[in-house]
Amino acid sequence: MFWVALATAIMMLSGEGDDSRAILALLAGLRQAITQHVPAEDRRSRALLAVTAFEQTFAHHRFELQAFGKCVEAADRKYQATRADYDACAARIAAQRAQMRVKLAALRRDYEAAVLPAERTEVIQAVSASSQAWVLDPALVAAQNQPPPVPSRFRGLEGVAARRHLTLPRNVVSVMYGPLSTSTLGQRFPSPAVLDAGTSYLHQRVQTDSSSTLLADQWHTRLGVLFGLFDDLEAGALFLPFELAPEFKFDPVLVFLTQQFRFDDLDLAMRFSFTTPGGEGGWSIAPGALLGTRGRWLAFKAGVFGAMELGALTNPQSPAASFNAPLRATINLLPTVFLTADTGVASDDLSSAHRFAIPLGFGAGYSWLVGKRLVDMTASFTWDRLLMPNAPEGISTLQPKVFRIAAGASMTFQAM
Repeated sequence: MFWVALATAIMMLSGEGDDSRAILALLAGLRQAITQHVPAEDRRSRALLAVTAFEQTFAHHRFELQAFGKCVEAADRKYQATRADYDACAARIAAQRAQMRVKLAALRRDYEAAVLPAERTEVIQAVSASSQAWVLDPALVAAQNQPPPVPSRFRGLEGVAARRHLTLPRNVVSVMYGPLSTSTLGQRFPSPAVLDAGTSYLHQRVQTDSSSTLLADQWHTRLGVLFGLFDDLEAGALFLPFELAPEFKFDPVLVFLTQQFRFDDLDLAMRFSFTTPGGEGGWSIAPGALLGTRGRWLAFKAGVFGAMELGALTNPQSPAASFNAPLRATINLLPTVFLTADTGVASDDLSSAHRFAIPLGFGAGYSWLVGKRLVDMTASFTWDRLLMPNAPEGISTLQPKVFRIAAGASMTFQAM
């Protein structure tokens, strides 16, 4: 029964994580128990040889599972993937499992021929007492030692931040109320400057050569929705934007459309954004491009955007142009925990050399799978104009006391 349970656990393992580590620990415990409870050297050697072959079979199965995972991941990247693509991935692992069943059955016979029934009972008792025994048959372990069920998510709903593409998958919806979204990376306009989702606090103590000037603190909150419309095409808007302080008013609505082009190790996207009149600003447009890399733990995103403020019929003004080239690095410390670092170059008014600035920011996020929904809880700290190389006379080049703090959460799920 013990050998069958261990073989069944191998058949059912996911290929990485707690189940694999538990099986390795059980095999180490099995070796120790055989050494202690099988006194005859010849039979002990044959039993340990069966365990060694079992370990080799286990290692080969893990390799095959990794190959299966890569095959499925490659199919997931193609929105035009068919059932046949996934069946081709499954065919190899199915054949390998059939061979493994035959191998494990033979190893079971070798083990039972080498170990006497009374000795097998002692070995089972020793191994089943370990904390890793939850991977075996439930009859061999108390209910409290069994792990909680692992939640699952829909295929195509991208989880690990460093592996995400520049646009949402098709038929996926994201309710945005948090910073660090790729959709708001580089959303910087002449007025009102930086637009990001979530609740943000802007502190403005401008450093001068001799002292500092404290401007009114600002509080903003912005909520929106992002849709994966077609293959690599997404659209979204921050349609509930408010300034909460120093006075309550409706901020400009941000609307954006992004078309992505996928390659093996990177993505290229073209994005067009515009803002509606709000506050003191008028209509603004911001075309640009994004480039993103993906990795197991590390990813980079960079962009080039040019924004222009056009004014409004009720508030005519000369067009004001700006430029922004953001750069973001994302590192996953764990599959669920990630950090970001942002920098780049920006000019909020190309007609003035004084408006050139180098920003710097840091962020953190936690990805939480809630049923079939993915929730990203994020926060950021950013100096939007940390370094101003051509600052106006009397204004310091370094502005560490002008910063923005933002926080919130975004929820992503499949629409159908």
